[in-house]
Parts: sequence; structure tokens; C-alpha cells
Amino acid sequence: MTRRPLPLPLLALLAAAAVAAHAQSGAAPAPAAENVRDSASPGLFNRIRGLFDIDLPHLDPPGTFNVTFNPRFGDLIHRDYIRLPTGVRWTLNERFGMNVEAEAYATHGLGGGTSNFGVGALRLGGKYLLPRWPLAEYETSVGLNLDLPTGSPPEDLTDGHNHYSPFLVVQHHDDAHPRWTEFVGLSADFITPSHVRGGFGINTPHDDSLSVTTGAVYDLGQLKWTVQATYTTTLLLSDTDDNFFTIRPSVLWFVPRRFTFNSKTQWIIGLGARSTWGPDGYEFSTGTRVRAEITFGQAMEKLRGAVNYRR
Repeated sequence: MTRRPLPLPLLALLAAAAVAAHAQSGAAPAPAAENVRDSASPGLFNRIRGLFDIDLPHLDPPGTFNVTFNPRFGDLIHRDYIRLPTGVRWTLNERFGMNVEAEAYATHGLGGGTSNFGVGALRLGGKYLLPRWPLAEYETSVGLNLDLPTGSPPEDLTDGHNHYSPFLVVQHHDDAHPRWTEFVGLSADFITPSHVRGGFGINTPHDDSLSVTTGAVYDLGQLKWTVQATYTTTLLLSDTDDNFFTIRPSVLWFVPRRFTFNSKTQWIIGLGARSTWGPDGYEFSTGTRVRAEITFGQAMEKLRGAVNYRR
């Protein structure tokens, strides 16, 4: 795999982001209201892999330490094992947050086969916010996501490559239409082979690539409608010339506490579709996601309550 030097537009973009970050470091902190979750209307703070694959310029309240759990129940039908991604997310301050996720898996026994379990991939990420940049009605985030295969997972769990993905996302709010959020993002994906065996999926780049994504979120409180359109090309970062275009609409339901017996765990249920045009032809698929989120403090409170109850 031959690499080309980074093209000038990407170098200019990364340089502009660095300059902006330096300029913002001396600015006054953003008002807390911009980043604090409204308990009556939870915010779409982080990507939901497979449905909403973009990191918007939002963070949880400073100091929040979240535990997330994303069981893939569809695997009970389509695979001999079930994926159980589990992660933690930590907001260090009003500008910076980090996340770590382990892609755990376990044979469920419904399709036969030998018992197998482990961790097939580690995902690490960081995001830095530039509030009110480049203009007052915009917010921007810059960051880096790493996707690293590990262990000896089933071959269809990973593509067997390390992924290093810097990104920049800009979103816009219009006071005249407060329920709408529009966004545009630029990201690169640099890949290297790993020791883990795997295979690329249909219509996915096999080389370094550059992507441009645009879309919108329509916020109805507990219910959020999203749509994304992404153009990906390998032409600028490698010697290949593969192009991909994807449209992904989805709906996300932040389940109200009254439907979860007033549990402090925030459950998110999502449904989406995906249409892709690429070198392998046209592909259409649908998907569902279930995610549970709870802060570390709430988890410890539940644990203490369970211990006290047993006593």
C-alpha cells in the first residue's frame, strides 16, 4: 500500500484547526448551559456506531464519567456469537472528553459451534471543543478516533486493520428553528495491517481514505430524527481511486425513565437504514441499536444499594 503525502487542502484544514484551538485556549470558558444535558430532553452527545457515526461538538457536563453498554441483539439471528461493546466516557472539562470501548463478544449457542469469548477490538477517542467558532452561531470539534483489532476474534468481527481517524466537525444552530441542528464533517482514515485476521465488508475502503459528511438532527426531546450523507474517496490519500456515497437516515428514542421503572440508566433505542453506492455496486441495509448509559456515581449508588439490601 503506497501512501501519498497529505494533500494541501487537508494540511490547511489541520493547520487552521490547530490555530483555532490555540486562539480559543485563552478565551473565556463557554457558558455551562451549552454543554449541560437537559434531563427533560437528553442531548445527542456522542456517536452511536452504525446509526449516527459522527462526533458532534457536544460533551457531557464536566467531570462526568459514563459507563456504556451496547449489546447487539441482532447477532442472535445473524451470527454464531453476540457482540457486547462496553465502554467508558470521561469529560475532563468543558472543552475536552475521552472515551474507551472494548468490543467484547461471546458465543450465544443458538447456532451451534464451539464456545468462544473475548475482546476483538479496542476503540479509543478524544474530542476537543471550539465553542462559537468560526462564528457565534457555530460550534466545532476536533479529535482523533483509534480502532485497534486485538486477540483472536471471529474473522467477520473486524477487518484486521488498525484505523487512525482524525476528524473535524462544525455544527450550526438557527434561533428561528431551534429544533434543527445542521452539521458538516471532514475526516481521514489511515489504516495499517494488524496481526488479527479479518475481512473488509462490502463497499468499504481498503486503503487510506478521506470523507466528507453533511446532515441534520431534528430534536423532538426524547425522540431525535437524523440524516447523514457521506462521500468517501481513496484518491487523495492512496494510489487507488475508489469512491463511495452513503445516505443514512435514523431515528433515536431516549427511553423516558417512566418506562424503565424510574431506573437511572438511560436507555437509547435506535432504528436506521443505509444506502451505499460504491465499487461493489448498490447496497441497502437496515439496523437497530440498543445502548445503556449510566454515570459512574449512579452505578456506585446502585451497587451500594444492592449491598445494603443483602445485609
